[in-house]
Amino acid sequence: MLIIGVTGGFSTGKTTVAKIFGQLGAVVLDADAIVHSLIKPRKNAWKRIRDCFGEEILNKDKTINRRALAAVVFSNKRRLKKLCDIIHPLVYREIERALKKMKRKNPDAIVVLDIPLLFESGGKSMVDKSVVVKADRSAQIERASKNLGLTRMQILQRIKAQMPLREKARAADFVIDNSGTLNSTRKQAIGIWKGLVRA
Repeated sequence: MLIIGVTGGFSTGKTTVAKIFGQLGAVVLDADAIVHSLIKPRKNAWKRIRDCFGEEILNKDKTINRRALAAVVFSNKRRLKKLCDIIHPLVYREIERALKKMKRKNPDAIVVLDIPLLFESGGKSMVDKSVVVKADRSAQIERASKNLGLTRMQILQRIKAQMPLREKARAADFVIDNSGTLNSTRKQAIGIWKGLVRA
């Protein structure tokens, strides 16, 4: 089984690239989807987040208001670290569980882990190869503004909270530049995929 970690910066297009690999035959595990399931009301992570950050980050139905939580953590490094300390071990436990199951069912699978903070959270040891998806700053701002409705300041806060893209690119086995068209990104992803399948 080959495990590929796909990561990058905020709004650089990691999930787009992971989906392309999925279309080419990879099994995709999405860390954000795992987080969504972990923070459902009354679950352990939900309780710990509520206890740490207070009731004001909850919606009326008791689900976590991700926008309110983001406002609290991205303005304070210590709070962001607290949130990461709660979430990351649980996410990696779920990923390990899924990988063990996958290895039994399909030992020849190529698995793509779509993980925003692969390097920051110490997850690189879990993957065989890493792909960093980069985009220029203006593309990041434009996408995050359009897709997430964030202000320029909110976007820059999130970008600043992550490891710089150039450092991620240096640490990666492969880099995809997603500053241009989807077609260009697809071509780069297919080139990497062909090399990995042949290896």
